[in-house]
Amino acid sequence: MLAEQNRVLIIDDDANLRTLLKLLFEHEGFDVLLASDGEVGLRLAEVSHPDVIMLDIAMPRRSGLDVYLDLQNTPATADIPILVCSAALSRTEEQRWYSLPNILQVTPKPFDINALIARIGQICQQRELATGTLH
Repeated sequence: MLAEQNRVLIIDDDANLRTLLKLLFEHEGFDVLLASDGEVGLRLAEVSHPDVIMLDIAMPRRSGLDVYLDLQNTPATADIPILVCSAALSRTEEQRWYSLPNILQVTPKPFDINALIARIGQICQQRELATGTLH
């Protein structure tokens, strides 16, 4: 289990998925923040500076790409690693996401939840090693 300080921000408009992921991540020792849309997600990212962000691409009001661009253009959030999730991505779109800074994984929905938790745990550990801030 990871220390409580490893914080993941989940930005996704699917309430059931957010609830499920929150329960599973908390069970693994993560501190979990939830945002139902990009605007809330941006505000939470700025004030809480999570270790990793899980970002849905297709959301109402603001697309995942718009949220990503705002995160990258805000000094307080530009260095946060991002894992992108989407139900409908072509191979070309997936490759475009991987070419962007701080995109560490593009995950199709539905996804293997255990693999997702393990990957986010790896990202947190790598970030801790890189910054020298072990939790």
